[in-house]
Amino acid sequence: MKVISFLNIKGGVGKTVSTVNIAAELGKQGKKVLVIDLDPQSNSTKYFRMYDPNINGAYELLSGMDVPVQLTTYEGVWIIPANIKLIVSEAEILADTKRARETRLKKWINSKTQDTFDYILIDCPPSLGMISTNALTASDYVLVPLKIDAFSLDGFEYLLSSIDSVKEEFNSKLKLLGVFVTMDRATTINREIKEELRSELGDLLFKQCIRENVDVIKSTFESIPVVYFNKRANASMDYKRLVEEMQCRLI
Repeated sequence: MKVISFLNIKGGVGKTVSTVNIAAELGKQGKKVLVIDLDPQSNSTKYFRMYDPNINGAYELLSGMDVPVQLTTYEGVWIIPANIKLIVSEAEILADTKRARETRLKKWINSKTQDTFDYILIDCPPSLGMISTNALTASDYVLVPLKIDAFSLDGFEYLLSSIDSVKEEFNSKLKLLGVFVTMDRATTINREIKEELRSELGDLLFKQCIRENVDVIKSTFESIPVVYFNKRANASMDYKRLVEEMQCRLI
């Protein structure tokens, strides 16, 4: 079982879209995948049409409750849903001095999911607080989605430093699996910035990018992963190749 956190402290980089579509693509390949939505915006949960504030999910899990996984309508994909209550989790975890704060998710995964799933994909909030720390402590790997713009690497050093801190204090096996570009455009400036990124990141930068694609936008409005919405869409083919590259890195 591989546990992978999707994390970037910048919003709007395609983190949730990537989590959902990689999960869906893995499910299509016959893998058993659990998505854990730790983002209070609950977009992964909504993407799978699983949002229900009355169902126990990530908030209750982090609060120490026994939480069942929910089967989505997509082959091989389950979810621990999020809801608006996650907004208060950061403060509640910090205020609770009676239980370990950083290892709650890890303990749940170890006790509830052993030998059940091939992959656990964690959709982290766009921050580096206690919720993301729980995700990193529970993970084997971190994947960073990156949108090309003038500030692509803003905060990246801080992100790497935070990953290193969690690795040193709570999870020595944690590794940065890589960085992949989302919403890629076939423009001169994008090519130049990708060359700069390759120079900065080396092999950490995935070769496969996710192209900007109107089908991704359409699929989000329909709450359908683009790999199901239109399997011939550029983004669908890109996510399939990204999953292949990801699996090669995991060998």
